[in-house]
Amino acid sequence: MYLIAIRDKIKGPVFPIVTPFTADYRVDYEKTKDYIDFLYDGGARIFHVMAHTSRFGLLTHDEMLELNRTVSTHVKLRYNDCVAIVADPLYKSTEVSIDFAKRARDDGADIIGLIFMERFYFNEQVYGFYEAVANSCDIGILIHEQQLNTIFGTTLMPFPIDLLKRIAAIDNVVAIKEDAKENLHTKEVVKSVKDELAIIVSGGSKEQYMKFGPMGCQAYLVGVGSFDPLTAVRFYEFYLKHSSDRCWEIIKQIERPFFHVSKKFGWHIGLKSALELLGVMSRLERPPLEMLPAEQHEEIKRVLDVIGYGGRIRP
Repeated sequence: MYLIAIRDKIKGPVFPIVTPFTADYRVDYEKTKDYIDFLYDGGARIFHVMAHTSRFGLLTHDEMLELNRTVSTHVKLRYNDCVAIVADPLYKSTEVSIDFAKRARDDGADIIGLIFMERFYFNEQVYGFYEAVANSCDIGILIHEQQLNTIFGTTLMPFPIDLLKRIAAIDNVVAIKEDAKENLHTKEVVKSVKDELAIIVSGGSKEQYMKFGPMGCQAYLVGVGSFDPLTAVRFYEFYLKHSSDRCWEIIKQIERPFFHVSKKFGWHIGLKSALELLGVMSRLERPPLEMLPAEQHEEIKRVLDVIGYGGRIRP
């Protein structure tokens, strides 16, 4: 019953945790707490540590565990009306994912997102991974569903729908982050598991949700909501009131213009530039990832000014 209640709380905007770094490239856990508070004050209630946005590709396993712990404990101890979703590493053994899941449960997280990055050989290989973690502890599980690596290592394939439905039937699998970024496949995912799982659609944020919300998708991963959580919350309120004109106004006047510029340079570092300009966190990254060069950073500043954030930009 507890996991069903958690699943049913996953509605509307979901806020990824962007990992801040110090000047000497350490994970800034205190600034992470500040970022959670910033999001919460803007209306965020679902917090999601994620493999890519949270920079797991740059962190050690110990740092990943500490980031998971920081987010879980801060969210659950300070804000009892929230959902905390954490993550496992990108590349790992099943044993490591089990360890991450058990630690996440002990830290108070509601859900752990599991990503399958090994090459796909057959369905039982993937099913066995999710089943083994699910059987190891009673934490909720989110399927981080994206295209799978084929046996050739240089091509990708869609996550098989029949396999997805089998995984969705595992007792403590409660949610899916649909990250295939292919609309026909996303439509099939929503149709197939909307009654079993909370579906978080990603890759297009509000505009994507306008496509798949009416089909039964319950939640969306924010884009500009990462630096303006209130607008993400207002968008969802308009959606619930069937005020589609107001929803499209936000998309056309804010989201599309920012996406147009930031995605030219790479979403993650473009977003970090916006967060720095608005005084939320430094745009510093840990090498080999680098922050945007000054010229591109200025272009992010210009688009923020155009879409109405000029008065909030820090000098």
